Amino acid sequence: MEIRFFLKIIQRGWWMIVISALLAVNFSLIYSYYIAEPKYEAVARFIVSPNLQNTDSRDMVNSLEALDKRSIIATYAEVLNSYQITNQALAMLRKDPADFAEYTYSATLLPDANIIRYSVQGPDPEVSAMLANSIGQYAIDYVRKLYIVYNIDFLDKATPSDEPYSPRPLQDAVLALLVGVVIGVGLAVFRDSVSGTLTRFSQRNMVDYESQALTRVYFERRIREEISKQPDGVSTLGVIYLNGIQEIYESLPQIYINQIMRRVTETLKYQLRGNDLVGRWSKLQFGVLLLSTDGAAAMSRLERIRQILDQPMTLEGADEYSIRLDPRIGFSDRQGGEAVSVTITQAENALDVSMASDSKVNMYKVRPFG
Repeated sequence: MEIRFFLKIIQRGWWMIVISALLAVNFSLIYSYYIAEPKYEAVARFIVSPNLQNTDSRDMVNSLEALDKRSIIATYAEVLNSYQITNQALAMLRKDPADFAEYTYSATLLPDANIIRYSVQGPDPEVSAMLANSIGQYAIDYVRKLYIVYNIDFLDKATPSDEPYSPRPLQDAVLALLVGVVIGVGLAVFRDSVSGTLTRFSQRNMVDYESQALTRVYFERRIREEISKQPDGVSTLGVIYLNGIQEIYESLPQIYINQIMRRVTETLKYQLRGNDLVGRWSKLQFGVLLLSTDGAAAMSRLERIRQILDQPMTLEGADEYSIRLDPRIGFSDRQGGEAVSVTITQAENALDVSMASDSKVNMYKVRPFG
């Protein structure tokens, strides 16, 4: 399930992934060909072995065992890595170390072998090879003065490289492509997360939590939007008041209030058409907008809604509790292009009449309302 959800996010944000990957590849190629300075590597290899001239046959075995412990060869590698050895070698060449600040040096041990790999990296392949061989030779001479039991010597001398090790446009572009895809996926997930957060936030502003109907503000906005689409069209606005719970509403547990309001919303949506609107008008009131419906047609529909809502409602909880909503409905139809505020006022006036008369569903009329 999570994989499917993740794939949908990628599908929605595919364009971000493509753009991110293309930008990364283009930047990598521009950097490789026009910005980056080529770096060359020269490698010399050294072999460490017992010195046959200074070791008798009896000590040869002990010398070989010592080499197996890697301590001797590790010491020689550290000699090659020493700044002092490097600077002294350059001094013998009558070179200023500052002139080679762009060059880096490293000595590493090859696994399962008494071999030291010595690497010099820098912008000039000839200079890199010269430094590797010169510093290596100085280190050999230095070690021979200190240790006579073991011998270190060149296995392979460094030679100038024909191709730089960095940058490598093709390899860098492939790596940039992968990084760009990862960044693009991250942006797509972030965008989807932000979008989902904004959607949930907007839904909180559009939907009333207790009833799951539209909020009053959003309901009125939708009324204006629908009427603006057909300014001369016919529509009916009704206001439904839940008179039966007026006195007990404040004392009801929240779980009961949610049940009541949501059942009312479900009933209204079921009895109305799919394009009609249902909103929470106030604490005990609901608003309905019947599109393309005049007052005569709305009367029978709203009367049927009143009869259904007037049936006893059983609330589910710790104890079953039955109530009657005793709904009162006032409505007004809009046929002459009146302003929305006028239609709202007329519907509320019609509701006042329903509250005060025996007729529980009333349509606004100029008389006796006016």
